[in-house]
Amino acid sequence: MNRDQFFKKIDSFNDELINLRRHIHAHPELSGLENQTAILISGYLKNIGWNVRESIGRTGVIADFGPLDKGIIGLRVDMDALPIFEETKLSFSSKVDGVMHACGHDLHISIGLGVAKIVKDLKLNFGTRIIFQPAEEIASGARWMIKDGATNGLTHILGVHVYPDLSVGTIGIKEGSLTAAAGELKVEIKGKSGHGARPHEGVDAIWVASKVISGIQESITRKLDPLDPVVITFGKINGGNAFNVLAEKVNLIGTVRCTNLKLFKNIGNWLNENISSLANSCGADAKVIFREITPPVNNNSEVNRVLRDSGIKVLGQENVIELQKPSLGAEDFAEFLNEIPGAMFRLGVSNANGCAPLHSSKFDPDERAIAVGIKVITESIVKLNNEIINAVDK
Repeated sequence: MNRDQFFKKIDSFNDELINLRRHIHAHPELSGLENQTAILISGYLKNIGWNVRESIGRTGVIADFGPLDKGIIGLRVDMDALPIFEETKLSFSSKVDGVMHACGHDLHISIGLGVAKIVKDLKLNFGTRIIFQPAEEIASGARWMIKDGATNGLTHILGVHVYPDLSVGTIGIKEGSLTAAAGELKVEIKGKSGHGARPHEGVDAIWVASKVISGIQESITRKLDPLDPVVITFGKINGGNAFNVLAEKVNLIGTVRCTNLKLFKNIGNWLNENISSLANSCGADAKVIFREITPPVNNNSEVNRVLRDSGIKVLGQENVIELQKPSLGAEDFAEFLNEIPGAMFRLGVSNANGCAPLHSSKFDPDERAIAVGIKVITESIVKLNNEIINAVDK
C-alpha cells in the first residue's frame, strides 16, 4: 500500500473514529477506573485482528501485531479523564457529573485505534505495539504498565499529545526536553502558640509560612541558574485554630517543576536546606518532604528526527513547527523514555475560533486532528521500520 492509498484509507474510516471519540468523551472514566474504556478498546482491536492483552498496569491494554521476534515499535496513548464539570454544551458532552475528557485523551484513543486499523495492512517487517495507558493524570499508569512488562521487546516508542496552542493540521516537535519533571512539596512549619495580642511571646507559624512562600521564590532567583528554570507553586495552605491565637502549625502543599534532570534529582535537598533556613531565621522549625512524581520527557534526537521527517512528508514543512521552549507541564510518558529511546510530538487542535486550554471545562479540540495524528504516526512507524531494517542489513 503506497502513501496515497493509506491516506485514502484513513480518510475512509475517519467518521467511524470520530463517533468512537464522541462515545468515549460522553463516558469518561477517572484514573485507574478506565474499565469500560478498556473493554471498548479491547473489543475493537480484537475485531480487527490484533493480539490483545488486558489488565496490564491494572486497567491498561496492550495490542501487538506483526512479527515480534525482530523488534517492536511502540505507540503509547493514554485513556483517563479528569475530575472536571464539563461546560462545552456539546451534543456528546460528558454524561458523568464531575468527570470530563479535558486533556484530549479521547482523541488519543481514537488515534491509537486508527493507527491499529491501518498498520495491519502495511505488512511491516517488525512488530507494532500500541499501549493504551491508564492513570496518566496522576502520573502512575506508565510505571504500572512498565512493571507489567509493557516495554518488553520494544526498540522505540512514540507518543502524541494534543496542543491547543497549535492549529489543526500542524504538529510541534522538539528535541530534548519537551516537558518538565514534576514533584510534590510538603512543608510543615512548627512555631509556638500564644495570644494574638502578644505575638512577641510566641512564634506565629502563619507569619513564618508567608516568609517561606516568598523567601523560597527569592532564593530561586539568587541561588539557582536562571537558564535552568525552576517553578514552585504552593496550591494549598492550612493552619491556625482561632482568630486570636497564634498558629502553632501550618502545612503547605505545592508542586515543583524543572526541566534539568540533574538539578531535579538534587532539588529535594536544596529545598530542605533553604526552607529550613528560612523557618529557623524566624524562630520556627520546618519539616520538608519532597516526592518525585515524574521525570521530564526528554525526546531522543533520532526518533525526534523521524517524527520531523514524517511530519514534513505528510503535512509539508510549513506545518511542522519547531517548538523553542519546553512546557513546564508534566507527562509520565517520560517513564517509558527511561526504558527505551522515543519521542513525543504535539498535535495541533485549534480551529479558527481557537481552543480552550487543556484541563479547561470548555476544552473542545478540533476532531480533524485525529486523521492528522494517525497519518504522522503511521508514517513514523513505517520510517522507523525501514531504518531498523537498513541498520540490520548493514
